[in-house]
Amino acid sequence: MKCSAEVIERRLCAFREMCRRRGLRLTAQRMAVFQEVAGTEEHPDADAILRRVRRRVPSIALDTVYRILYRLEDEGLISRVQMSSDRLRFDGRVEAHHHFVCSECGRVRDFTSAAVDRIRLPEEALACGEIRARHLQIRGVCRECLDRRAGRKGR
Repeated sequence: MKCSAEVIERRLCAFREMCRRRGLRLTAQRMAVFQEVAGTEEHPDADAILRRVRRRVPSIALDTVYRILYRLEDEGLISRVQMSSDRLRFDGRVEAHHHFVCSECGRVRDFTSAAVDRIRLPEEALACGEIRARHLQIRGVCRECLDRRAGRKGR
């Protein structure tokens, strides 16, 4: 699913500003990789990003994609999402949010919840060190898979 034009433009502005501040050239490779992550809600992995970017930059290598992704993450423009044993995925949404992961199709959906954000952290977590972020990952079966199941059963 694509992000809205407004969201994509806001993310691109932040990307251009980061490049300007850091003195980084705004290369076609950097721009293409960032656009693929920032323009979708799909949480793509590096292989998916590489396939999409190669349509515009055929010579780009997987190693280059990873280097760009890690640099964008270091700059706070994207985040890394690890789904247990699944491949490492990347998220263009850096605002605080949580994930619903479908155990059937693997789709990852973002959601926000003030109730989750207000949960008091246990002393055991606080004793480990300075908490900088919290992230809840919920696993289940997405609405589309449930609907597909219901359709099959009705036949």
